[in-house]
Amino acid sequence: MSRFSILRYAIVASLVSTLLVPFAHRTSAAQTQERGLKIKVGATSADISSGHGPEVGLWAVLIGVSRYQYGDQDLDGNRISNLKHAAEDCEAMRDFLMSPEGGGFQEDHITNLQDEYATKASVQAALANLKRAKPNDFFVIYIAAHGAVLPYTDPQTNTTRDIPYFLLYDTDLRDPEKTALRMEAFRQTVDGVEAKKGIVLSDTCYSGGVQLIGRGVDDSAVANQRYLDLMNKVPQGVGFISAARQTERSYEKDDFNHGVFTYCLVDGLSGAADANQDGKVTFDEIVGYLDERVPQMTNNKQHPFANTTAVEANYLALSVVTYANLASRGPVGGFGLLKIRVPDIDGVDVAIDDKPAATLQKGVVRTFRVPAGDHRLQFARANTKREWPTKVEAGKTYPFTINFAFSESGSADDSLTDPGEQVNVYLPPDIKAPKAAEDLFLQGVDLFNKQDYRKAIEKLNQANDKFDSKSKADGGDYAEALVYRGRAEQSLSMDKEAVKTFQRALQLKPSDFETKTLLAEARFNAIANLDQVEKDLRDVIAAHPDFAFARVVLADLLHYLGKPSQAEWELRLAINDDPNYPAAYLALADALTYQPSQDKQKEAIKMAEKALDLFKKVSEKKVKFSTGLKHLSISHVIFGHANYSNNNVMAEAHHMVAKTRTRLVQFNSRKLSSQEKAGYLDSARTELNEALSLAQKLTDKRRLALVLETSAMNHFLKAELPAAIEDGKQALKVAAQFPDMKDLPDVHLTLYGAYKSSQDYAKAADNLQKYIEVGGLSPDDAANRKQEVTALLNKARANGQIK
Repeated sequence: MSRFSILRYAIVASLVSTLLVPFAHRTSAAQTQERGLKIKVGATSADISSGHGPEVGLWAVLIGVSRYQYGDQDLDGNRISNLKHAAEDCEAMRDFLMSPEGGGFQEDHITNLQDEYATKASVQAALANLKRAKPNDFFVIYIAAHGAVLPYTDPQTNTTRDIPYFLLYDTDLRDPEKTALRMEAFRQTVDGVEAKKGIVLSDTCYSGGVQLIGRGVDDSAVANQRYLDLMNKVPQGVGFISAARQTERSYEKDDFNHGVFTYCLVDGLSGAADANQDGKVTFDEIVGYLDERVPQMTNNKQHPFANTTAVEANYLALSVVTYANLASRGPVGGFGLLKIRVPDIDGVDVAIDDKPAATLQKGVVRTFRVPAGDHRLQFARANTKREWPTKVEAGKTYPFTINFAFSESGSADDSLTDPGEQVNVYLPPDIKAPKAAEDLFLQGVDLFNKQDYRKAIEKLNQANDKFDSKSKADGGDYAEALVYRGRAEQSLSMDKEAVKTFQRALQLKPSDFETKTLLAEARFNAIANLDQVEKDLRDVIAAHPDFAFARVVLADLLHYLGKPSQAEWELRLAINDDPNYPAAYLALADALTYQPSQDKQKEAIKMAEKALDLFKKVSEKKVKFSTGLKHLSISHVIFGHANYSNNNVMAEAHHMVAKTRTRLVQFNSRKLSSQEKAGYLDSARTELNEALSLAQKLTDKRRLALVLETSAMNHFLKAELPAAIEDGKQALKVAAQFPDMKDLPDVHLTLYGAYKSSQDYAKAADNLQKYIEVGGLSPDDAANRKQEVTALLNKARANGQIK
């Protein structure tokens, strides 16, 4: 595991177990089996043994806020920082509760509120909805978000006191009483519901990420204590588990995509905490597990705190443990967990060491506790089957995702980028292509690798014609050939044709999230139905949060829509999922360089340099498909496309390094010394020369226009006015060939400055006027610019440049 990454300031996580019903004495696993009792989450032994009591209903309200409406913005000196993994923590709890191990909560009994859906109004409505629960039911309340102690002035007494709040998506720190949720709302909810059994989980960042005028930024100990004081007012039978002691902080680990406490909590409930191996995890077992595991994973920096006021509360089943081999539940060697999910398809049969374990359904995570040692996993669906050997170590969790998509392997040997720790098992196609079709397909891929896209399309079409499938009335299509053909069409700027090709491929494999992402990108490039593009990408990310390519495409879309900060958010998550994904660094550099922050513009340079370095490594690794890659891999298709390979990608990577260096000088000219400015601009010119050389060789000259745009600005900032004018005019000439590029507003702005400095006021006025027309300026900015146009025209007349 990697080192701890971001410190989630003052995360305090509490597990409050409200277990108010007396329980029968604890029974051993053998006694449970002998009595024929079935373990059930939220049900007491009496509930199960009676056989005629009311059914135990399961209810949940889950809240997770990573992105805030006013996140990372300064509002009159108040600021809320966005979080990294709060929404993912919430999603992990949802997945667990819906699994058989978590109790199998029904979707219509779970209110799942993440990010923009977690407004104060929606959270209050969700908590009120718990009043539907009946006395014998079991409930879960979970929140992962910021928390803070904020001043509140009573309008009647005009006195001010500190109030602990949960900060929700629409919280405005200038008016927390109206926009944040008082923490006492949880206690009031527990008091007000009829259900007498439940858990309240709070994984909350207390004020470390909240900055207020005139207040300290780290009063987490106060917030923690106030919350515990509030929850202590819940009636007899309440238990607490806090993620950290009062003076400690809780930590996140990026390679988990979770806070350490939440990660350990879910693992413990999934089976790791079943100390007596009786097939369930109880309150005292999860406490013992967390007490040991959390300090281990935080270098002894974080220690959970637990308390309960009712001994009998310890024995309710909080989860059910699924053992892969009941006969081997002895202590020899210890146990590990296999966590298996199928995001997109139903009916996948799982066997462990030839013993059927379960049939997995779409969207449900299953966790199996298996003895340490070597195991053989088998995954089967319809006519497809895949075996996967794995070695399990005691105390470790092994996540598997089962896909039916373009790729045939998630192995690093078959990928041009590191697939990370998540094991992706791809089921092979239902029908194998005939040899004649496969030979033509490989020839087409070889031409694709050589960037001879037109000939590649011809061969791929021939392969498709040779493919004979009984699965479609029209004779069938070769899905893999269609994916490569669509990518080749994109490389030739045939975006509309690529959309149709990817649509055909997706019809053959509706569960293929990789092709769905390619289709979304093609639609984006064609500027077609962008709302649907965003929805499709978010659906893919929700099901496959570790698929970095989908986040990169979404970020490109968000940047195009004028949302660079949201694009930045997605790209940082993509890099967190895949630290060696070059396209994410390239896109992040572009998003950062457009933000009005010198620190972010300097970071943009580092990101661009990282992207260039990684693309060079990908280029070295890229090999001839027919002899190099063992299996189909989506990374090969992605990095074989014009945006990501050879002259195309290297032109863009060199350009991005030059662009970020040039823009830093452009927007921070007064803050940089003459020596610093010269250093940035000269080094940018070296990269621009390389980018221009590569862009000149490309069939699609769009990139050439963009490189010339940056080159013109670079010359202008160095006071090389004739060169700036020449490159600016050339950029407009090249861009005019492509209707989708429109007029480049930044080029007109550069030309305005260059002509004005050259005292050619008429041409300066002309370019400034065009900038006003195409620059998307605010009314006030446009009005000011128009005054400048008038002044330039007056100077032009005075100098005889116009009549």
